Amino acid sequence: MKTLRNPANWVTSLWRETNGATLLELTILLPVLVVLSLGVNEFGRALHHNHIVNKSVRDAARYLSRVPVVCPGGTIDAADIALARNLALTGYPSGGSPLISYWTSPTTVAVSVSCYNNSAGTFRGRPEIPIVRVSATVAYADLGMLGVLGLSSLTLSGAHEEVVVGE
Repeated sequence: MKTLRNPANWVTSLWRETNGATLLELTILLPVLVVLSLGVNEFGRALHHNHIVNKSVRDAARYLSRVPVVCPGGTIDAADIALARNLALTGYPSGGSPLISYWTSPTTVAVSVSCYNNSAGTFRGRPEIPIVRVSATVAYADLGMLGVLGLSSLTLSGAHEEVVVGE
């Protein structure tokens, strides 16, 4: 046992003591590492879901590029639009379980058609060339890390256009 004859020596010896230093460092760094790893996980999950939204609208636009479209006016049969929305949400035209658990509303998938005026014959084909556009906007349902990090909620979106080739 050390005596307290010289307080300066006691402080110096306490400063040089290394027992428990690793535990103290771990105690300080562990919360930072946990928050960092959970934030990276949340960011990766958001990127994955954004990728799914983009690929889903691409598949729906490709599907609609093969159905009959009336130009001028750009109308598509409502049943074909419903099948394309099912394809975007579930991966199947007939429906099924959603690709993303919280993306279940077909109203988040928008379909529009524009007719390009090709009467001058700039491109080979019809005088009116239909172009179908499918877009989706989905509110991202995070796991709670966005609020911890002080970030606002995210919105995932995707859009794709295809020239209608018909059957």
